[in-house]
Amino acid sequence: PTYMQPSDSQLTGVPQTVIIDPNTGLPQNVVIIQQESSAPQVVGILVIIYGAIGVLGSVLGIFSSSLLTSEVDDALLDEYFTQLILVSAISGILSIGTIISGIWINNRQTRGIQLAWLLIGVGLLVSIGQQLLIPAELSDPSGMGQAIGIGFSVVCNGICGVIVAIPLMVTGSGMDDSSLIG
Repeated sequence: PTYMQPSDSQLTGVPQTVIIDPNTGLPQNVVIIQQESSAPQVVGILVIIYGAIGVLGSVLGIFSSSLLTSEVDDALLDEYFTQLILVSAISGILSIGTIISGIWINNRQTRGIQLAWLLIGVGLLVSIGQQLLIPAELSDPSGMGQAIGIGFSVVCNGICGVIVAIPLMVTGSGMDDSSLIG
């Protein structure tokens, strides 16, 4: 009997059935490992930087308003500077919370995004309140300045809210299921 030896141009073996997963279109035994997105780290660091700048601005607002209060004798300006000190203190607290939310986002915790949204909303309300509490003598007589300021605040805070949400919109961000509520 003559036996043929397999050569390089011949295939030998038994064909196997390959089952294709209908959801992925790939064979069932294929495992796809995807690198986690860096979006949470990038956004988290940006939020931390934003919070740090806010803390510095708040400290500057508190000290500059208190210095101006001691220099000006006008009762109207004195009352307004007191409001500025109060708003600066509230903004400082919000900025510290923003730093905390940035750290949580950087650690891929969804509650950081939720906290950032909450702080953005409260910051918007503080900004609108500050615009509305400006004494009439110090503001634009037509009220257009306050309206423009409020409009800018709404748009800017909306953009910040969308930027903070980027880690939730990115595939493979690795965000956990943590929540501020519950």
